[in-house]
Amino acid sequence: MFGILVLMFTLIPALEIYLLFKLGSFFGFFNTILIIITTGIVGAALAKSQGLAILNKIQTDLSTNKIPTNEIISGFLVFGGGLLLLTPGFLTDILGFSMIFPVTRLLYIEIAKKMFAKGIASGNIKFYSAGSGNPFSKPSSNHTRAFDDAIEADFERK
Repeated sequence: MFGILVLMFTLIPALEIYLLFKLGSFFGFFNTILIIITTGIVGAALAKSQGLAILNKIQTDLSTNKIPTNEIISGFLVFGGGLLLLTPGFLTDILGFSMIFPVTRLLYIEIAKKMFAKGIASGNIKFYSAGSGNPFSKPSSNHTRAFDDAIEADFERK
């Protein structure tokens, strides 16, 4: 985990700065700044539209008593992709756009589902319900706690 954090906070920003200087010398300073601002604006608009579409799909699924698994993962991916697009840099922009576009997001959803399945199978990820056992059922009248339908998850690295 420490190695991943070192990579995220040192190597990736150093590579982003290097690419900004290299592409800045190729495109010119003002064109590079324009590209950075444009990707931020386009990314924010795309993240907003995709986020609203995901919220509508979640509401539709919940109204028909379906569990919106893919849409919840999509929501996190679009949020993360939007954050990456607001971060200046070309690598973060590529990753951010890939998380926002629906076609490439499907790949990330499948990877996330496999990671969750592997974590659950190994016992590293556990889900608990604080309610009646079914987190999607209505609480009975004898419940006095405010958050009976809460779902809690623990992660433990073995």
